[in-house]
Amino acid sequence: MIPQISISSQRGLIGIDSEPGRYEIRTFRPQLEVETTKPQMTAHTAPGTLNIDNSDTQNALTGGKPVVFWERIYSQYKQVVQQNIQRIVDEGNQMGDLRIKRNPIPDMALNEFIEGGPDLQVYGFASPRNVHFEYVPNELNLEITPGDVKITPHIQKPEINFRRGSVDIYMQQYPKVTITPPQVDITV
Repeated sequence: MIPQISISSQRGLIGIDSEPGRYEIRTFRPQLEVETTKPQMTAHTAPGTLNIDNSDTQNALTGGKPVVFWERIYSQYKQVVQQNIQRIVDEGNQMGDLRIKRNPIPDMALNEFIEGGPDLQVYGFASPRNVHFEYVPNELNLEITPGDVKITPHIQKPEINFRRGSVDIYMQQYPKVTITPPQVDITV
């Protein structure tokens, strides 16, 4: 057999380790400065007026003021005079009627005595509604001054830091060639 040389090779390996770079970013909230002015409201009002008219009650209880009292009596006299004239005419017609056999004068005197004087309404009409109320409200003067809001933002810049990465390049395995000669038998 023919001796052969054995050649073996090993490739070289390059190792690369890398660490990527990193950004560190820190942001801060903006600070807001807020100034507010309250709205102002002023209301000016005076108390209302309450008018109570109880003159009808006074008329019903006491006859009222003298002027009102006498006006009420005098205003009824026109009707009283008309009634008296009518009564006098009726009595005159009775006395002049010859068909009546008896004397009408005693009957007229008795009726006059029983009937009495004229029925005059001296006092006013009594009613639970004799008191009149009237309320007059005053106007409301309302003034409004609007408020205000001022917002001032204070923005802070972000902090940005960069950490560099690294790259390590190294020989993980060196290349080599191994030549192995055949074994020769030197013995003869």
